[in-house]
Amino acid sequence: MKKVPSPSLRRFYVPPEGIRAGLAQLDPEETRHLSRVLRLGVGDRVAACDGRGRNWEAVVQSLEAGGALLRLEQELAPWGESPLKLALGIGLAKGDTLDLVIRQAVEMGVKEILPFVSERSEKSPPERTRRRLSRWQRLARESLKSCQRSCLPTIHAPQEFAGALAGPEEVKFLFWEEERGGGLAAGLQGPPPAGVRILIGPEGGFTPEEAALAEAAGFRVVSLGPRRLKVETAALTALGLIQHAWGDVG
Repeated sequence: MKKVPSPSLRRFYVPPEGIRAGLAQLDPEETRHLSRVLRLGVGDRVAACDGRGRNWEAVVQSLEAGGALLRLEQELAPWGESPLKLALGIGLAKGDTLDLVIRQAVEMGVKEILPFVSERSEKSPPERTRRRLSRWQRLARESLKSCQRSCLPTIHAPQEFAGALAGPEEVKFLFWEEERGGGLAAGLQGPPPAGVRILIGPEGGFTPEEAALAEAAGFRVVSLGPRRLKVETAALTALGLIQHAWGDVG
């Protein structure tokens, strides 16, 4: 039986293509973190993960110009993954709001993140969108290491709202502050589904037309209570409640 990763070992992300013949090469950014921030060097023991569920206990073998080289000594058990396949659709928001949402979503065990453009969301030019996606992927890798997960969530490029409605999940929720028919609690009854998709709108929320489109696509439109929440607060609250009911939180 594979042993569980030790929380005392510093963890580093290595893409699958960086692993070969029992060795793993860190990229320059991870190498700087290892050598300059954490002051680790040759002979120190660390943990490595490939973001696809594989973890290893490793030893720093060398600090090369192209990146630190780790010798993989023992494969460890997968760790930190929720049994619930949870997908989060999030409307593009202003500033660094989505940076925080990405970090929290990784910590909450989300498997898939789908930023979308809706009627009231921020409109982002293509070049800025590419930069933001690259940043979100980097933030996800950082959170993967700090929260002790094994699998890196898939972060999709921003898409139109209609694209975020399509998915194989058995249960789907759209959170809308104007919904007065009921909250989330009533929708969390029954046995845990295999997958859940949730949609959180931008600062201005969803339009009635978007809520109607979601209902037509099989979503249950619910609220998170009587108060209007910020995007990041709404996302974290919804994820926490769903993971508590059907996943592995609490």
